Parts: sequence; structure tokens; C-alpha cells
Amino acid sequence: MACYGKILVLLLSFTLLSLSAIAQEQARPFDIEKARAASQISDPEQATRAYLDSVPTQRRQKTKSYAHGNYFLDIVDFVYSSLILIGLLAFGVSAKIRVVARRITRFRPLQTALYWIQFLLLTTLFAFPMTLYRSYFREKAYGLLTQAFGDWMVDQFKELAVAIVLGTIFLMILYGVLRKAPRLWWLWGSVVMIIFVIIGIAIAPVYIQPLFNKFTPLKNAEIRESILSMARQQGIPAEEVYEMDASKRTDRISAYVAGLLGTMRIVMFDNTLKRCTPEEIQMIMGHEMGHYVLNHVWKHVAFFSVLILAGFLVARWGFHKAIRKWPNWQVEGVGDNAGFPLLILLLTGFLFLAGPISNTWIRIHEDFADDFGLDASREPDAAATTFLKLGEYRDLEPHPLIEALLYDHPSGRYRIRNAMEWKFNRQDAKGAKK
Repeated sequence: MACYGKILVLLLSFTLLSLSAIAQEQARPFDIEKARAASQISDPEQATRAYLDSVPTQRRQKTKSYAHGNYFLDIVDFVYSSLILIGLLAFGVSAKIRVVARRITRFRPLQTALYWIQFLLLTTLFAFPMTLYRSYFREKAYGLLTQAFGDWMVDQFKELAVAIVLGTIFLMILYGVLRKAPRLWWLWGSVVMIIFVIIGIAIAPVYIQPLFNKFTPLKNAEIRESILSMARQQGIPAEEVYEMDASKRTDRISAYVAGLLGTMRIVMFDNTLKRCTPEEIQMIMGHEMGHYVLNHVWKHVAFFSVLILAGFLVARWGFHKAIRKWPNWQVEGVGDNAGFPLLILLLTGFLFLAGPISNTWIRIHEDFADDFGLDASREPDAAATTFLKLGEYRDLEPHPLIEALLYDHPSGRYRIRNAMEWKFNRQDAKGAKK
């Protein structure tokens, strides 16, 4: 369960199984010979089916189990989070920690900071059982977490520290605005949150992510030069490629091109270097560069700015109704720190219900990035095997309705079919035939 500090950071930016058996399976996510045979099939649909069938049945079942569990846990997580917030209001806890802050200081920004720290510690404590189950034991059970418990706990404390610092700054400014603009608080609150989203995206690659991972210049000169060459061809002003030590937590493969306002970085997981072929790396980096070249970051900022504004409008509609109906909450108004759980409840409730809309928006742009990556790398079969490896923690063939509502990336089947269509519709693709 993500605590509310993590929500702000992002806005700003189980029974254990046999791990040794899972680790062996992680190394072979699909049958290599069957995948090679699939690459020789000339019909897109048959090739797609052959690639999917190269994944062992046992692995497919395990991935489906993991994915289906996540669907259920997302709902449980939201309900549990909401109950915590309602409990803080209904039992007067939020009002009491506001009183504690007021007793310590008369300086209102500092009152907000003290309220936030108390709120964050309480909600993190209440949320910890769910966090422990979902982020540690369950990930271990499915072989997706390589981290020891002590190291995992260190990360939790780091996240808490970051949330305290960023959350304090954010809330002091937010509540300063809410008190100064009692009639248009919903508008100016939206503006503050949007600005912090942009700042978070800008500072995360340089100042936040290095707190959790080590970043070093990519040592493999051949791969480094091929990535930078692709970047230059796409007009990306990159002079270095960084390797991130993701393997200390997971075996998952990934990479990203992140940052804004001069903080852009090209980063590759060390797992990607260990587990992927040069052709797969070209496709992965082509996809990530597509996000940058196609201005997806700014488009996402614009889209989520609309969602944030809509969320604050919902909060404007519901906040005053709620505090009038339940005076025992002792919330004095929108500028009162004691009303923060209500504000968060209304905002997160709206964003949860709007999830299918935001998932669809992101999924469409991931599809665009796939097309860009195919054009840049000209490696459709490497794209197919990459999507099979990503299928280690994503159901490759979800029900269409599940994909439409819950997936923020296209399904593996869709992405492989798209790569095969690309392959057989372009004469100049490697090995392509028309």
C-alpha cells in the first residue's frame, strides 16, 4: 500500500515460494528455440501466436496469478487507504494533531509542517502491514524482489524521509494559498500541485533517484555509442548514458529517458544489459527516446493538469458539504490542516475513479512510443522477445475489458502483433518481407 507521502512524491515526480526455482525460471522467460521459429513465420497473427506460445504454461499461469492479484489489491488498497482517512476524521485524530501543532507554535506554516509530519507518521504506521505484504512478501513470493528485508526497510525509511521533506514544502505552500484564497482555493490549489508535479519531474533524475540507486556512466563502449548514435539521430541532446544498479532490488528489465528543464538523463537498468541482446536494447532505448522526442512528458503534464483541476473541483463540491454534515470532525474550513485527510480523500477518490481514463491516455502514448522504437531500431523480432520478458510481471493476454480499464501499457499480445505488423509492412525492415 502506497502511503500518502508516496502519493505526493509521485505527484511531484503471503506465503513465500521457493526463490531458487523462481530465479532459474526468471532467466528463461520463454523458449528461445520456439521464439526463433516464430521469427521465421510470415503471417503476423501466426507469428504473434507462436511468440506467445513460446512462454511456458507454468510461467503464464504464475504471471496471470500475479496480475489478477494486483487487480484485487488495487481495490483493497484504495478502500483501506480511504478507511484510514475517514478514521482520522471520524475519531477526531486529525483535529487532535492539529491542536498539538498549534500548541507548539503560532507560526502557521510551521503548524502545517508539524501537522504533516504527524499525519505522515500515523498513516505510514497504519499502512505498514499492507505495504509489507504487497511490496515485500508478495514480490518475494513471485520472484520479483531480490532485496533482503533489511535493505528493503532502509528504502522505506528513505522514502519516508523524502516524503517528509517534499511534503512539508508542498503543504506549507498549498495551505498558504488555501488560506489566502478562500473563494478560489480550488483553482490556486490546482496551480500549486501542477507546479510541484513539474518540479518533481525535473529534480527526480538528479536529486531523488540517486538516493535509492547508484548511477554510473555505461562502461560498455559499443552499447553506449550505439545508444548515443541513436539519440543524435533523433535530435536528443545526450552526451552520456547511465547504468542504474536495479539488480539490487529486482530482475526486471527497464530503461528510461527522464527529466525536464535541463535535467534529462538516459538511464538503463543493469538488468537490461545483463538479460537483453543488443537488438533488444536498441528497441528498448528507441521506445524510451520516443517518449522524449514525441514530447510525451509535457503532454502527460497537460493531461494530468486537467485531471488535477477536475479533482480540485470535486473537492470544492464535496469539502464544505462534508464538514457541515459531520461537525464532530472539528474541521474549521478548507484552510484548516485538520481537513487534509478529507481533501486527500476527495482527490484520491476522484483520481481512482478516473483511472480508466488516465490508463487509456498513457496506453495510447506507449503505443506511439512502440511505433517510434520500431522505426528507430528496425528490430521487430527483438521487440517481440522484449515484450515477452516484460510479460514476467504483466499478463500477456488479459481480457480486453481488463486491458481497457486497468492497463497503462498495451498488453503483450497487442504489442507483439503490432511489431509483427510493422515487420511485414515495411520492406526495409531487417529481414522483413512484403
